[in-house]
Amino acid sequence: MKKLKKRMIIVLTSILLLLQVFPVYAEDNSDTEWYEMVEEEFNVAEDNIDDLATPYTLYIMNVQTSLAKLSSSKLGLRADVYCTSTVQSITVTFYLQKYNGSTWVNVSSGTPSPTTNVSSTAKQATVSGLSSGTYRAKSITRVVDKYGYAETVTGYSGSLTI
Repeated sequence: MKKLKKRMIIVLTSILLLLQVFPVYAEDNSDTEWYEMVEEEFNVAEDNIDDLATPYTLYIMNVQTSLAKLSSSKLGLRADVYCTSTVQSITVTFYLQKYNGSTWVNVSSGTPSPTTNVSSTAKQATVSGLSSGTYRAKSITRVVDKYGYAETVTGYSGSLTI
C-alpha cells in the first residue's frame, strides 16, 4: 500500500513537472490592421450600387424598381417584387425623388393597395405635371407572412431627366 502511494505521488508529480515544460505563447497582433468604427450617416451614390452588400431576408428574393418617362411631364414608377414562397401580404410604398444638385428630395409618394397571398407582384404608379429635372424612383417593399413576421427592402431606380 505504501509503494502504491509513493508511485502515485511520483506519477502525479512527474505529470505536473512535464506540464510546466511546454511553453505557451500569445499571438502577436502588432502587425494586424485595426480600424476605428464610428456611427455616422452617409448616402450611397447610385453609380456605386454594385459595391453594396445586401441584407439577408427570409422571403424577399429581389425588388426591381423602375422609372419610365411616359411624357414630357409624366413619369411611371414600377416595383417588381419576388419572394421565395407565398406570403400573406406585399405592400409597396413609392417615392418619386428629384435631384436638387446635391441630394435627392422626395417630391411625391404613394402606396398602391397591398397584394395578398402571393409570392410575387408588380405595382405601378404615375406622377403627372412634373417640372424639368432629374428624377429617380424609390420603393419600400414590406412583406408579411401568415404569422406576422415582416421584412422590408428598399430599392432605387436609375435616374431620368425630363
